[in-house]
Order: sequence, then structure tokens, then C-alpha cells
Amino acid sequence: MMMSMAEPMTTRGAHYTALLETIDHQGPAKLHAREREQLLEAADALLFSEPENQELLRSAEELIESLEASERWSAESCDQLREHLYGCDASAPIS
Repeated sequence: MMMSMAEPMTTRGAHYTALLETIDHQGPAKLHAREREQLLEAADALLFSEPENQELLRSAEELIESLEASERWSAESCDQLREHLYGCDASAPIS
């Protein structure tokens, strides 16, 4: 029973780390401090199944869409952000 719980948390933790790396790779020139905070708040909420996680996820998704629409971030980088953000979600199916 414990193994089945530990493995998804490991997977979600890996997505969280990858999200951080994606953000840090882009650097502060590509993401304002408040935007970085917003993405991490959403990832934290998803990772720990906090009650407001869906609200924070929607907010983060809007931010990612605006990064892509304004061409501050490439579509590929935005897709990576989304993949890792959704990968933090405890309620998401593990693929």
C-alpha cells in the first residue's frame, strides 16, 4: 500500500523539480518575480492537494497563455510549463 502512494509522489516531485528548472532556465528576464511566485503557488497547491489548487491552476494557466500570446516565451517552453504543472497534480491520472 505504501509503495503505491510513494511512487506517484516521486513522479509529481520530479515534475515539480522540472517546473523549477524550466522557470530558472528561462531566467528573470523572461519571468517577473510575481509570475514565478504565481506558478510555484499553483504547483505547491497541486502537489499537496490544497483546497484552492484548481483556482490557482486556472490562474497559472492564464499566465502561461499570456506568456505565449505575448511571445515572451516560446510555445515549446509554455508546453513544458503546462506539462510539469499538471504533472504536480495529485488527482491527475498517472501516465
